[in-house]
Amino acid sequence: MKFTAAILALTTATVSACPGSSAFFHAKCEMEASFTDSCETVQTEMIARANGENGWVDPHNGGTYSFTSTTSTDIAGTRTTGDGKYTDKYDFHFEADGSGCKVSACSESQVNSVLDYSTNYCNLHSLYCSSADGCPSAGTDLTYKESFNSCSQHDDV
Repeated sequence: MKFTAAILALTTATVSACPGSSAFFHAKCEMEASFTDSCETVQTEMIARANGENGWVDPHNGGTYSFTSTTSTDIAGTRTTGDGKYTDKYDFHFEADGSGCKVSACSESQVNSVLDYSTNYCNLHSLYCSSADGCPSAGTDLTYKESFNSCSQHDDV
């Protein structure tokens, strides 16, 4: 009976937004952010930043964002470091929460790594951080609160 309950609990858990990695040991950051802004507003700002609109430049070492998939509820892609040496994968899942938006996000290194000096966190955070964090926007200054699931390194950019 206890085993059946454990299996049921596992199958009803929140779906992870992690993209996966072929590296056996790798760093990752899995987190959530709750926004007072609508999901459409959050997603529009994130896409604008990734595209470098209005002169936006990645504040974490000038990396480059690319998309592998965008829908009304999900964004998936890659971020390559400014020196072109490393590429990480990221996923965002958007869910309306009243008039705001709940975002599940994950970034994973694609090479063997243990510590990433907050790189995976910054891969995510840089796409929505606000002026309160000292971050530039591409047009909309978003308001949010973060929570961390599996992200031991999460220094601000």
